[in-house]
Amino acid sequence: MRTMIHSQGISITDAIRNHLERRLTTSLRRFEQRISFVEVYIRDLNGSDKGGEDKRVLLKVHVPGLSAVVVENASDDLYKSISVAARRAKRALKRALRRQQRIERKQFLQKELD
Repeated sequence: MRTMIHSQGISITDAIRNHLERRLTTSLRRFEQRISFVEVYIRDLNGSDKGGEDKRVLLKVHVPGLSAVVVENASDDLYKSISVAARRAKRALKRALRRQQRIERKQFLQKELD
């Protein structure tokens, strides 16, 4: 699975990159053959010296035949934001693929009846 990481206000260390890759691989493993690539946007909204839920992670999962599945999470801890966003991406992708499958089945049955 190809991953493109974009960051603003945060330098992406090897530890952050490894955590991100591990979480995405773990969460999206069962969809790996369908995913063409994942875009990751990491942003520190307030700067590193201020507190609050300012570490924002946005994931765009691109699957051919579907519009991009987009999820977002903000937290005071970047690692937590990455983990939660990866879990949300898994749920959202599962829903999107299930929806697509229902539509395809309905279209197939409609053709068979016509």
